[in-house]
Amino acid sequence: MTPNLSASLSYRIQELMRRDVLQFIEPLFPVEAIRAYVPESKKKRRDRVFNMENTFLTMIITAIHEDKSLQNAVNIFQEVFHRSHQESFDQTIKEQQLLQTASAKSTPKRGRPRLFKVKVATSKTKPISQNTGAYSRARDRVEQGLIDSVYAATMQPQGLDCVKPWHGRIVYNTDGTYFQMQDTQEIPDIYRAQKSGDGILQGYPQGLLQVLTQHGSGIIADYRIAARRDSELKQMASMCESIAPNSLILGDDLYNCYAMICLCIQRGIDIIVPDKKDRTFEVIRTIAPGDTIVRIKKPAVIKPLVAGQILPQYLTLRRITYADILDPLVQHVLLTTILDETIEKTEIVTKYSGRWDVEITIREVKTMMGMNIARSQSEDMVFKEMGVAIIAYNLLRRIIAESTKETVFPPETDIFQKLFAHRAPALVDRKGRVYSRWAPGRPSDCIRKGHQAHNSSPTRAALHEKNQSGEISKI
Repeated sequence: MTPNLSASLSYRIQELMRRDVLQFIEPLFPVEAIRAYVPESKKKRRDRVFNMENTFLTMIITAIHEDKSLQNAVNIFQEVFHRSHQESFDQTIKEQQLLQTASAKSTPKRGRPRLFKVKVATSKTKPISQNTGAYSRARDRVEQGLIDSVYAATMQPQGLDCVKPWHGRIVYNTDGTYFQMQDTQEIPDIYRAQKSGDGILQGYPQGLLQVLTQHGSGIIADYRIAARRDSELKQMASMCESIAPNSLILGDDLYNCYAMICLCIQRGIDIIVPDKKDRTFEVIRTIAPGDTIVRIKKPAVIKPLVAGQILPQYLTLRRITYADILDPLVQHVLLTTILDETIEKTEIVTKYSGRWDVEITIREVKTMMGMNIARSQSEDMVFKEMGVAIIAYNLLRRIIAESTKETVFPPETDIFQKLFAHRAPALVDRKGRVYSRWAPGRPSDCIRKGHQAHNSSPTRAALHEKNQSGEISKI
């Protein structure tokens, strides 16, 4: 990438985030959304050490860290708690000083003078325990509705100069990817990706993550989590309800589906997709060489994506052909619902070609954020874990957007990879559980009995280390 101030700022943010992620995330953290949330239980919130604000912020910071263990989360919570407690303590002192000043100026009253003392709960003056149980229970108290509320506050485009309409249209990218889940009894069998000869679901549980990202900012504007066997098209169809009319969706050839294109037209949404299916078409009008208005007939076998969807017999679309930039002999074909002839062919081709250059794919996001394997062992906690990771990703995207405000270089080259380092490959055991390469493992029986360490059997982590170095061929 050409050297520019945008990249310079991003590198600087990367270095600072390595030292202290909290100082960048905390100013953007939507605390108001947490305070305004009404719990489903409707119980009065206690003034806990592990309150909702500190717990949620800890979950966000942990999602960014490479070490996502509960023990590291407790260490992060200690820093979050001390910062929050110190700010609250300082604010209380200021309020008491103002009251004391006002009381000194007022007319003295009979009786004992009021004592202006700062009262602090005893539990908040003690050191945070290193035990992970309290934090784990606090994390379980975070409701899915709260995560949805905080997510809604992070996906708003307000204040992002990089989100610019294209011919009056807000542009979105859509894609789906799979992630692995833990092999536990709390994960329903519907997430198992394979079937036996008898039709019994088996194999590792796997989920589908479908996202809708804003073109320009990269913020995830909407997402769905389902089983791997579920259709990406159906998840995208449900997300169309949240897309404003006169928007534009860029999708791959999977979304070149007759029912999907019909749904977009019915919702007033434009779409651009590659035509790799070589659909039979009838030319209605030629706008320019390689740019025609065509009519496509409904396939003989087709299913609606939503209940009550009407599928017309014909669709009128725009068909664009263009040569590959590297190999002029290779021709590409695009289908789009944009029939406005004032928008030239080259503009449409350029906009779709920038789909991969401007935005990194959700597969890369999944790897960078450590979302390729869900660590949670129950279905509801998997939904919470993925939702928190997406919130953290949106906050990082806002940091990047802020870094490009004062530059003349538009953020047309994605710099997320430079801001956020790639994660090391995760290590998974036979049950799908994530472990660290440097984990000591379980002590063997001979170590428990006090024998020499060299007589003990090697741990799984040690065997994996040797296997990586080529010392052994099998674990």
